[in-house]
Amino acid sequence: MRRRNLLLFLLPVLAACPRPGAGKTVWTGATVITETGAPIPNAVVIVADGRIDALGPAESVGIPRGAEVVDVSGRWIIPGLVDSHVHAERWTLPGYLAYGVTSARDMGGIQDSVIFLRDDIASGAVAGPRLFISGAMIDGVPAVWPGATAVRTADDARRAVGNRVLIGATQVTVYTKITRRLLEPLLDEAKALEMPVAARLGMVDAVTAARLGVHSIEQMSGVVQATVGDPAALYAAHRDFFRGWNAEERGWAQLDSAALDRVAHAIASAGTAIVPTLVLHEAWAHLGDQAFIDSVDVSAMPPGAVTAWAIPDLIRRAGLTRADFAAFRRSQAKQDLFVRLFVRAGGRIAAGTDSPNQLLPPGASLHRELRLLVAAGLTPAQALAAATVNGGRLVGSDDVGILRAGGPADFVVLRGDPLRDITNVGAVESVVAAGVVHTPADARVH
Repeated sequence: MRRRNLLLFLLPVLAACPRPGAGKTVWTGATVITETGAPIPNAVVIVADGRIDALGPAESVGIPRGAEVVDVSGRWIIPGLVDSHVHAERWTLPGYLAYGVTSARDMGGIQDSVIFLRDDIASGAVAGPRLFISGAMIDGVPAVWPGATAVRTADDARRAVGNRVLIGATQVTVYTKITRRLLEPLLDEAKALEMPVAARLGMVDAVTAARLGVHSIEQMSGVVQATVGDPAALYAAHRDFFRGWNAEERGWAQLDSAALDRVAHAIASAGTAIVPTLVLHEAWAHLGDQAFIDSVDVSAMPPGAVTAWAIPDLIRRAGLTRADFAAFRRSQAKQDLFVRLFVRAGGRIAAGTDSPNQLLPPGASLHRELRLLVAAGLTPAQALAAATVNGGRLVGSDDVGILRAGGPADFVVLRGDPLRDITNVGAVESVVAAGVVHTPADARVH
């Protein structure tokens, strides 16, 4: 009787006690790929307040009382994907989330717009991947794209870097008309202000840029210039954007493998990362191929954005011919070879896409990039690292692209093992961004 009375006394007390799992979500049963060690089978991931509260094998991580439990047995959980080369716009955000992209490195746009977009995402006003911005691109005179900052002198270049620090940029992006005369003072200022510099090269070769201190080389630009005996004609071609780009794309096919290996080792030795954007090179080589165009996954794009690609007009403006497309396709084998040589030399590859430019839909094109990296010779594990932990390192974050206790709850639940077959990255069941759950169907609602 005394025990019964004591129990009756304690029941309301116990009911009033706070439940340790209140407000927490626990994901159980999946194999978790953290990017910091071997995959964890039958794992438990506890999420609270947008961050990972605990992560580990089921036998070592208990499920707190009162937590919401999501059973994902038989699934795989990977870190949220990082697209390391985008030009984000507000309409692109659902597409990135639909394909598991929870962080994106914006490489240049209309400066005020991209600042507002970054801040709206960070505040939770709009759902989207974490944005690591460059602000406006920095270019020579005249600048290639509207909104870019055109610089004529060393002082102009230094001031442009200082401006990017003031807006809280993650990196500076320099563009094709920046010469060595402008790049050297720009990098000097960036070093003093601890600001990484990403380069889409045209009038500087990739080895020179790497040795001067460029943090990353975008789109494998400047590699052809570094490999040929005399790059003067390529530098001159870059006075016009399309003429310069097309000359580089054609030039790859003629490159010697031994010279490519020397360039790969030189860039890797300098510690400069490369964002190959193989998917961009592929798309450029197939702009005139209707079957390829029809195969592009645009299911997460609004119809107006697809129409705005205006591919026939782009072909006309770029002065492209059937012979050009054939030449560009011949170059792809050498581009793949360079990626293999660079990785073999110890270089760091980060996966990027240049989305949402022509034939590069947000999110879907990063999945395509991973398949192309594997086709070029990377293992599925290396390709996945390129789109996760390597992307995080590129933006200077120990939290982005990995899963660990205390880090952000950014992860993707897959129906297949991506380390066995990289195409399983496309088998997205759900996406968690800052602790908020999205499904591919939800994220495709415009």
